[in-house]
Amino acid sequence: MMKKILFILSAIWWVGTLWYIHRSVAAQDKVPVPDVDIVKVGGEIEKQDWYSVYWQGEKIGYSMKSVQRTASGYLINDLSYMRLPVGGTVREIYAKSLLTTDSTFAITNFSFDLQSGDYNATADGRIDDNKIYVVLRTPMSEDTAEFEIDGKIYPSSMLPELFAAAKREHKEFPGLMTFDPFTVSRTLYEVVSQRRTKKSFGGKERDIWVVQVEAEGLHSKMWISDDGTLWMERTENGFMQTKESQEEALKFDLSRSGKQDILKGFAIMSFWKPKVQPRQAKYAKFHLEGFKTELLELEDFNQRLSGDTLEVCAEGFEPGAKPTPADTAEEPFIQCHDLRIVKKAREIAGAETDTIKILERINSFLYENIEKDYQSAIPSAVDILKKMRGDCNEHSTLFVTLARALGIPARINVGVVYREDGYFYYHAWVQAYAGGRWHTFDPTFGQAPADASHIKFLSGSLDKQVQILRLADISIKVLEADTLCPRR
Repeated sequence: MMKKILFILSAIWWVGTLWYIHRSVAAQDKVPVPDVDIVKVGGEIEKQDWYSVYWQGEKIGYSMKSVQRTASGYLINDLSYMRLPVGGTVREIYAKSLLTTDSTFAITNFSFDLQSGDYNATADGRIDDNKIYVVLRTPMSEDTAEFEIDGKIYPSSMLPELFAAAKREHKEFPGLMTFDPFTVSRTLYEVVSQRRTKKSFGGKERDIWVVQVEAEGLHSKMWISDDGTLWMERTENGFMQTKESQEEALKFDLSRSGKQDILKGFAIMSFWKPKVQPRQAKYAKFHLEGFKTELLELEDFNQRLSGDTLEVCAEGFEPGAKPTPADTAEEPFIQCHDLRIVKKAREIAGAETDTIKILERINSFLYENIEKDYQSAIPSAVDILKKMRGDCNEHSTLFVTLARALGIPARINVGVVYREDGYFYYHAWVQAYAGGRWHTFDPTFGQAPADASHIKFLSGSLDKQVQILRLADISIKVLEADTLCPRR
């Protein structure tokens, strides 16, 4: 479940790419993806488990996993449906996957599908000879990629079965390397603690392994029986799933959703005491508590950290490090070489030659023309350009793509921003390079530069969101704010 939750949260805010693609190829190039209908290769179902899914104690959906034996291994079918309030709007999120594996449950072929809001995406591919081949599709685009791996990749949903098998054989569980094709990422699941107990599940007292699992710094606790059945799982961020009958799991009122808005649930409460309001602040000073600074990139051209004190200057304290080739590269969902993107970028730039003014034009265009609406889907630039609807994710993805289409280095920043209701919310905005220095833009707010209540945790392209979710039990205290930065 933890992988499902991480994936769905990343779809709500940003898509994370934890391991960069070693080689991207054009959509028309041939990539060896499955030539078999994996729906037809399965035999009888050996196992099917249904779960009710909860967020902050309220049922928000269900999930299911089935395992079928095949001639060469297994066919694993995972699906989940969640209905969540996101930014005041109820969003339905449906994710499913079909995987073929070998006899050890190592993935050989995969097909993933995510449907939510105005956007949907699919990912199909295969793992062969220590390489992963992926085709990523949205309604308006198709991207292909391949990259090398070291060792086998397993479905995260099979962790309970593999853990229990290791225990039956009196072996140590070595951990589980998993793969998410949408984020083109690998994640290592490690067991950090385990103990035996007796607990009642399904109306019967059972011998249970209580296992705490860590993945990318996030923790979940699983209750696993000796036969590999997962009876319950809880994540540290408020999600839970419990095993139930199919009838009970599907007993869900589709006209309702949880009361707790997921964005507010992950927000950081704080008080803005300075007289200068957040949107007018060009300088701000904060006291940070509970931050794992070794996981973050708090030092940047417009941020400087001293102990637990962070200063932010909207215009920047210094020019910053020079861009890297990644800052102008095409990536899945950032299709900066697509003719539709290039045409729109040139149209926005017009006859302007000043890079800063071009970036300001892009910022204004997106602010004025994208309908503001929280989404919970994979942001593909060409799809965003067609629909012109979305939240900070869609605004920032399209900004970066348009800038790169003109050869301007740009990155997506992920972090938090202060809103007037007394919370720092997780947010995405942009930094772009022009005139020998970096500059920030927030196309969602229409700001150039972004105000000093924006605290960047990490930056890149679409590669950092899961790492952001590792932050728990943190606090931010606003110390100062001003309309001017201190003299450099």
